[in-house]
Amino acid sequence: MKAIGIILAGGNNKRMKELSYNRAIAAMPMVGTYRSIDFALSNMSNSRIQKVAVLTQYNTVSLNEHLNSSKWWDFGRKQGGLYVFTPTITAENSNWYRGTADALYQNLHFLKRSHEPYVVLASGDGIYKLDYNKILEYHIQKRADITVVCKEMPEGEDLSRFGQVKADDDGRIRGYEEKPMVETSRNVSCGIYVSEDVF
Repeated sequence: MKAIGIILAGGNNKRMKELSYNRAIAAMPMVGTYRSIDFALSNMSNSRIQKVAVLTQYNTVSLNEHLNSSKWWDFGRKQGGLYVFTPTITAENSNWYRGTADALYQNLHFLKRSHEPYVVLASGDGIYKLDYNKILEYHIQKRADITVVCKEMPEGEDLSRFGQVKADDDGRIRGYEEKPMVETSRNVSCGIYVSEDVF
């Protein structure tokens, strides 16, 4: 797949309480030896994305140890590689990541050096199996600027923790609200995006 992968693994979820006091949510153990970030990494590898950057920030020790010790995903440096980035203090910048856009901005140098025509952006704490090639095919077919993977949630589900998406019958996004107090749509963003690499 001619895309670069970016996994956002820097956030903290206060809903996890004690479980996230000492580790990032992306480093949360799953069924023994796996971590929640392994799902996004496996999806990248199985979709033949060879170059993947993981953006970390909160309680990174456990996550970094896991990423450095494991060879499961086969991101060889000759084909691309697995890169881990944390916020960097420079003469121009002394901030932690202030959200997704800022995390991407602070690592713009990595995107500018990449030659892949597309970017697949995913969350590091999602538990799912997905072929990103299918999203990329849909993205190209629709000639979209950006494609957002969404899910329609069942009635009665608390949607206040999700970005809510309004789309027309053709699947074009006509409105988006990040974690609104009042429900505006049953379609929520899954935190997975595809766009052209315009950097």
